[in-house]
Amino acid sequence: MPFGWEMFIASAIGFVGGYAGIAGAPFIVFLFVTFIGYSQHSAQGTVLAMMLGPITILPVILGWHIVRSRLKEIITSVLTYVVFSFAGAQIAYLFSSPGLTLLFGIFIALLGVVYILFSIGKIGQIQHDNKNLPLIYMTIIGAVVGTVGGMTGIGAGILLVPLLTMWLGVEQREAQTMSLAILLPPVSLGAAVKYGFMENDIIWPAAGLMLLTYFITSGLGYRFSFRHPTLVIRIVLSALLILAGIIDILGVIR
Repeated sequence: MPFGWEMFIASAIGFVGGYAGIAGAPFIVFLFVTFIGYSQHSAQGTVLAMMLGPITILPVILGWHIVRSRLKEIITSVLTYVVFSFAGAQIAYLFSSPGLTLLFGIFIALLGVVYILFSIGKIGQIQHDNKNLPLIYMTIIGAVVGTVGGMTGIGAGILLVPLLTMWLGVEQREAQTMSLAILLPPVSLGAAVKYGFMENDIIWPAAGLMLLTYFITSGLGYRFSFRHPTLVIRIVLSALLILAGIIDILGVIR
């Protein structure tokens, strides 16, 4: 089947992403480059194009009561994400891609270690009255994640849950659902314009087929996460952060 491996990878990462509240783009990019033979920019662009579709719609439907209560904050982050993803993509083509990838890999690996310590209570658990999250904070989160996503060619949703839980003190399940809701609209549109229409680095048929498989399995992963306590989910996310960082570092060394 044409693009069969791409669909298989997207379905597997979709399940993991729905479970942990992330998109999992770093893993898809790595697998595409390492095992299928995509160029780095083509892998990044194709994943960003996949994310233009409603890849996390099923988790959002299942967690709608959370999304509805945080709709204002989510919309704020989405709008800034879209704008800054284009800025990040512009930066990606100005500077050394390996250098940016190496820095990002080191950062998220360290973030994974910090998140483990946070999860087991070795560093302070933030206690906020988070009924009303300041919109300025959500604007900053959207800008940071959008810029990083555009620069590295991923959705950067892998940063959303740690930012929401460690910085703003949002409860884990709520943070996962907010993260997946922020990734629902075409937040990578700005970056996709750069990769696809200005640089021609997107394989559109593959992106479309990947969207279909990811769409289904992300909902299954989200439902599966309800079987496990918060600590287990946080440790899984920490491991994914560290793994994604190592993948980026090894990719640059290779």
